[in-house]
Amino acid sequence: MNNLLSQALRNERASLLRRCGIHLTSWSRHDQGDRFAGDDTNGSGCCRLWSARAFINTTTASRSFSSASSRKQKRRSFQASEATPLVPPQKKIMFHSLGCPRNFVDTELMLGLSVHSGLLQITQSMDEADYLVVNTCGFLESARQEAKDVIQELIEAKRPQSKLIVTGCMVNLHKDQILNDYPQVDSVLGAGSIDKIVDTIRMLESVNSNEDFTSTSTTATTSRDYYSPRAERQSFLAQGDTPRVLATPPHYAYIKIAEGCKKQCSFCIIPKIKGKLQSKPLDQIVGEFQVISQRASEIILIAQDLGDYGKDLQQTLPLSTTTTTTHDNQKVNLASLLKGLLSASDDPDLWLRLMYLYPDEITPEIVDIMEADSRICRYLDMPIQHSHNDMLRLMRRKTSAEEIKSTIRTLRQRLPGMHIRTSLMVGFPGETEEHFEHLLDFVREMELENVGAFIYSNEARAMSSRLPNHVPDEIKEERYDRLMQTQWEIVQRKQEAMRHSRLHVVIEGLNSDGNVVGRYYGQCPDIDGQVILPEERPKQQQQQPLSQQGKGRRKRGGGKNNHDMGKRIVGGQRYWVEITGYDEYDLVGKIVEGEHESLSAAGRPQLDVVTVQQQQTAALS
Repeated sequence: MNNLLSQALRNERASLLRRCGIHLTSWSRHDQGDRFAGDDTNGSGCCRLWSARAFINTTTASRSFSSASSRKQKRRSFQASEATPLVPPQKKIMFHSLGCPRNFVDTELMLGLSVHSGLLQITQSMDEADYLVVNTCGFLESARQEAKDVIQELIEAKRPQSKLIVTGCMVNLHKDQILNDYPQVDSVLGAGSIDKIVDTIRMLESVNSNEDFTSTSTTATTSRDYYSPRAERQSFLAQGDTPRVLATPPHYAYIKIAEGCKKQCSFCIIPKIKGKLQSKPLDQIVGEFQVISQRASEIILIAQDLGDYGKDLQQTLPLSTTTTTTHDNQKVNLASLLKGLLSASDDPDLWLRLMYLYPDEITPEIVDIMEADSRICRYLDMPIQHSHNDMLRLMRRKTSAEEIKSTIRTLRQRLPGMHIRTSLMVGFPGETEEHFEHLLDFVREMELENVGAFIYSNEARAMSSRLPNHVPDEIKEERYDRLMQTQWEIVQRKQEAMRHSRLHVVIEGLNSDGNVVGRYYGQCPDIDGQVILPEERPKQQQQQPLSQQGKGRRKRGGGKNNHDMGKRIVGGQRYWVEITGYDEYDLVGKIVEGEHESLSAAGRPQLDVVTVQQQQTAALS
C-alpha cells in the first residue's frame, strides 16, 4: 500500500468515518486556501472522536412542517440506533468517499442501503472487506487524478477475492476510461445510480459465485456496466424512504436540498456531470430535518447553489401549510424552505448553516429571515470567484463587482457578526496583472473572514477552455501565493481582534496533539479553522480504565486545575470559551471557569471525548 492510501488510513481526522467503514481522503479543511478542490494544504489533522452511528429513515417523519411539536414528543417517534442488519450479514463492505459534502451524503446513502439490505456489514478493515467502494469526484483534473491513485492503490492492496466498485461523478464522464484503464474494477455506478449499489453487489455475486444473490433489477446485464449513467439520471436525490447512515459526529449533519445546477459558469462542468437542477420537495426536506435535528444540534444545508432551490418545482404553498403570515400560492424557494425549517423546530440552540449561496441569490427576504431568527448562523459560504467585471463577464457570473460589495455591506450591516467565506480564482484565461491587482484590492477592502483560493484548472468540457490568453502556470502559482499572503495578513488582524472575546464553542474532539478542539458559529466543520483548548487537555483521565470513567468527577465549576482527573468535557456540547490567542488559522482559548456546563439542548447524544478516544483506540488497534 503506498503513501496516499496509507495516509488516508492513518488520518486521525477521519477516525469516525473509519468506524463507519468510510475512508475520507479528499474532503478536508481548506484553512483559507486550497489550490484545488480536495487538497489539504493546511489541515491540522483533527481527530473526530465519535463512535456513534445513527441509522435513519425519514419516511416516518414526513409530517406537515406547520405542526411543530415539542422536542420530547418528537424524541418518542425518532428511531436512531446502531444500524442493525435485517438478517445475519454475509458480506463486508468498505467505503472511500472523495470530494465535497454532497458526495459525502451520497456515501451515507450507500451505507444506509448496504446495511438495510441485510446482506452487507460495514467494515473498516481492508483485510476483511469483500467489497470496496470508491465514491469519486470528477470536478477537476486534480480530483480525478486523486481518484485514479486511490483506485490503483486499492487494486494493489485489496485481497484477490475482494471486488472493487467505482461510483460517483467521475463515472458520469469517464466511465469507459475507468473500465479500460482498470480491468480489476468489477463494476461502475454513476452519481445518479448510487441507489443501485445493493443490486450491483447482488449481480456480482450472481455472476461470480453460486450464492443465492438475486438481482431485483430488470436492467442489470452481465457486463461491468450494470447501470449505465447514460441511461439513468445524472445525479441522485434521496426520497423519503431511502435509508441513510449518518457518518458525521452526532452534533452535526448535512441535508442536501437539491442536486444538479442551472447556472452556466464558463469554467464549471458541474451541469455536465450532475445534470439539470432538481430540488427535493419542501415537505420531504422538513421531514428529514425533523428527524435529524433530534440527533444533531447543527444542520448544514447543502446544494450546488442553495439560492436556486425550488426554481425547477411547479409547486406553491397554500396558506394553510404555513405558520407565518404569508400570501396565497407562495412559491417554493429558499426563503419558504427556511421558514418551514425554523417553524418545525422549537430548539433554541439550533445552528442552521447555509453553504454555497451565490451572491445573486441573496435576496432581501433571505436577509430578513436571517435577521429575524438568530438560529440561522451568521455565516455564509458565498462563492465570488473574482472582483473585476471583465473576469466576472468571462466567467459568466451574474453579479458585478459593485453588486458583490453592496451585498457584503448589507449582510454586515443587517447581521452583526456575519462571517463570510468565499472562493476566489486566480489565473482565469485573460486575467491580466491589472485584473489581479483589482482582486487584491478587493480582498484588502472587504476583509472577508475566510478565503479559499483556487488556481484555474483548464477543463476540456468547460467553455472557458476555448477562451484565448490562457495564463502560464508559473504566473498562476505566483498570483496564488500573493493572494494567500494578502489574506493571511487580514486573518492575523482578525484573529488578534478576537483575543479576550467569549464565544459559544461546540466540542469536536481531540487533535493530533491531544488537545481538545471545537468550533464556534463562524467555523464550518472540516472547512474552516477551529478553536484549540490546550488547557482542557485531560491527560490523566486518558489513562483511566474504561470501567472507571465517570467516577470521582468534581462538581461544575470546582477547582482551577484544568488537568484534574475529574474534569469532564462532553463532546458535541457547547461551552463558553474565552479566546486567548491564535495559532495560524485556528483560535486558541480556554473554557470560562464556572461555565463548564453544556449549553446545548438536553436529550442529544453526550460522549466524553476521552472515553470515545479510548474506545476507538481499542477498536483500531
